[in-house]
Amino acid sequence: PCATSDDDGSVRIDKKHGEEHLLHSGEYVDACKFFVKATITSAAVSQSAWAVNNGVVTVAFKVEDEDGKPVVGLPSVQANINKLVPASGGNSFNQWVPYIYSTETVDGDGYPNPDGTKVERGNRESNGTLMDYRDGSYTYKFATNIANVVTPVSMTPIPLERNLTHRVSIMMGGHSGATADAVFDFVPDGSPVTETRDIVQTPVCYTCHGATEFHGHGGDRLTVENCVTCHNPIGYDAQSGNTLDMKVMLHKIHVGGELASIEETVEDVGVDNVWQLTDEERADFYAIWGYRTTKYTWWKVEFPAVIENCTKCHQGSGAQVDNWKNVPSRQACGSCHDTIDFATGTNHLGGPQANDNACFACHPPDGPGFGESVTEAHNWLVKDQRNIPEFDVDLTVSTPGNGQYFVAGEAPVVTVQLTDVDTGLPVDYLTMTTQSNNAAEGCLKDGCPPRDNKFPGSGLFVHGPRARRVPVLTTPARVELLALNQAMYNLTAVTQNLDMTFDGGKDLYTSSSQLSTIVRANVSVNLKAAACTYANLATATPTEIMDCLNGNAAFAARGIAYIDEATGRLAIRSRNLGDFYSLQLAPSDANTAVFNNTSIQVMGGSTVSTPLAANTDPKVTRFADRIEYQLDPVDDLQPGTYMVGVEITDRGRPSTSNYKTPSVKKAYFQVKQAAEEKAIANNCDSCHQGPQGTGFVLDYYRHNKIFDHTAVDQCGQCHDYLSASATGDPGSSIGWSGSRPISRRVHAVHYGSSLNYPLLTVDYANGDPVNGRNWDITFPQDVRRCETCHPAGETSGTWKTNPSRLPCSGCHDDDWATAHMKSMTYDPTPANPWSGDEEETCKTCHASN
Repeated sequence: PCATSDDDGSVRIDKKHGEEHLLHSGEYVDACKFFVKATITSAAVSQSAWAVNNGVVTVAFKVEDEDGKPVVGLPSVQANINKLVPASGGNSFNQWVPYIYSTETVDGDGYPNPDGTKVERGNRESNGTLMDYRDGSYTYKFATNIANVVTPVSMTPIPLERNLTHRVSIMMGGHSGATADAVFDFVPDGSPVTETRDIVQTPVCYTCHGATEFHGHGGDRLTVENCVTCHNPIGYDAQSGNTLDMKVMLHKIHVGGELASIEETVEDVGVDNVWQLTDEERADFYAIWGYRTTKYTWWKVEFPAVIENCTKCHQGSGAQVDNWKNVPSRQACGSCHDTIDFATGTNHLGGPQANDNACFACHPPDGPGFGESVTEAHNWLVKDQRNIPEFDVDLTVSTPGNGQYFVAGEAPVVTVQLTDVDTGLPVDYLTMTTQSNNAAEGCLKDGCPPRDNKFPGSGLFVHGPRARRVPVLTTPARVELLALNQAMYNLTAVTQNLDMTFDGGKDLYTSSSQLSTIVRANVSVNLKAAACTYANLATATPTEIMDCLNGNAAFAARGIAYIDEATGRLAIRSRNLGDFYSLQLAPSDANTAVFNNTSIQVMGGSTVSTPLAANTDPKVTRFADRIEYQLDPVDDLQPGTYMVGVEITDRGRPSTSNYKTPSVKKAYFQVKQAAEEKAIANNCDSCHQGPQGTGFVLDYYRHNKIFDHTAVDQCGQCHDYLSASATGDPGSSIGWSGSRPISRRVHAVHYGSSLNYPLLTVDYANGDPVNGRNWDITFPQDVRRCETCHPAGETSGTWKTNPSRLPCSGCHDDDWATAHMKSMTYDPTPANPWSGDEEETCKTCHASN
């Protein structure tokens, strides 16, 4: 069953990235590591009048490979056994108590605890008797006699209590060979298991940490159910004196920089965040001296969901899954609220608490108590009025003629309805207006002023397709050029053609089995051609010139002439068929007579949207009960799935502390195909949300980006694949103007701690707005496991079939990689490196089949 290397010398993406590659490299090849399924079938504790025979534990288990075939020849296993002691001694919770112990001694100075300090903690053994029956079944007889256990430091007897639930664990492999662990709960006297402790289950951890990467030290501790047998209230870290109890340690690790003690330090020192503290000021932060007395700290950690969202981890079918609210305790609650001293009552309104007996009375799961209920205390959704959206948004798209997808000649209609969350009343659409952000009334944490129906933000975004999202179908998404504001034009003296360049000058190529054609980007139109008809050349009307242009086949293939709805003037616009949308007229007497404009026209703006509350877009119609937006016809769109999004705010944001988060919503429609186009990436909610569909929100102040399963469809409406400038942006490391492309930025953010130039790569060339952070973020599993965000079957798979500079440069940002990408890109206009005329060769070497 040993894995064989998949390194065939190629540089294809799937030979360097992805789950399949990770399972065919490193230890999987070098040390013949492979995952198996281990199942404990029975466990027994002997009972005898002879002390030497009493308390001997024997475990029977079987091991199978991924195909269900028996695995034989295990060289050794590790094992431990615990008993589950009911709540006692003033604690509200039951706890695992080990029978097997180790001692850790502080050796040297420089630790919080002095040299020579000894602690005891749960451990495991491997010196028992392993029997291999050569059919995949085994037995292991413990060397430790659990009827006669005394702890090594405190010399506390651990009695064998045969009527309590016991858990036995078997562990194997780790860094080589067959790798698995298994646990089994039983009662030694033969009675059924009734007392359990099953709180956080392993599959929940997989959502962030990955199923094949989640493991503890040694690599053979693969499940929470196994970890808790050592990480229980008995064990301590000798150097720091901190408990190794799972409920305390994991809370502290995952809360990270949001621990109450850290926030208090930040406030006392007078800085904005933990990143700005000095090493000396962070010296007393929570730490564990772990493997080979290495100091581990977690102050950089930011929980990917909201830390108050307890059900992010406390979910599933565990018997005690709701212990987080049903069984409050000083240890569990104090692990996050670590400025509370329960012995003295410091920072605790309930005063000193010598035990957990009063916790439930003050803090019931729900409903009234002497203090806040646990659920109420952790309901972050209502803690800050600034972060509660003002409106419930109903966003819909009209139904296509065939009921499934829009075809050429059809133009979707978007309908928006807003209901005030506070009053339950609809918005007065007929009187709504816009105002500048500086004039917005905002909102403070504990209260908001009345709405005034003046909207500093009411953006409607339409973009797609998912394969390469760009702004489409709205008035701001047009690349247009208006003619001179005249009722008629004198063409009698015109001797030159109207010459123009569409979409950066990039020609389009079409092919079939019979014919290949080129659709030119450079178009020349003779306004006085025989096909053009005028009542009088000296008084040519806008409509006559429009008909002349549209009657030219070369022009019609790349552009549209029309009468602009807002101004009534003649206009031309690009069909937006290239990679960079632009339009430019060359100098000529025809241009002078009609347009008198030689500047390049681009879509412009880093966020291409239309304000629904303004009166500037003629495609907006406001009714008493709704707003409608008439989109352009879908004729020029590629087949696929398209997205509509809105971000709307009345109170707005006068400052970073005085704001009201926008109300957001997204909807979808299909163009020229019924099948929904698979997203390039999704799965943000696996780390960033809990089971109720709530969780992390990026930037309440500006964005209110909700990290759900389709978050990319919302973020991508601004972070698209069109530069907003025809000349690039000299201040950017990649020469990109506008909202930075999502693929590069998302990769860079998640790989931040390993980047060579994190600020440049994330696109904060002028400094990180969070002072000191420098995007030092670590992905909670191997970043090469691309399927975490690009799950197979759900997403397009283009992460490995369509390599390009943007996503790859989000991780590969060293000088060599940057030079390689530049040298492998042909750019006829190097001063404008993202103008759309570049030809990348990435797929030649790196594309996977």
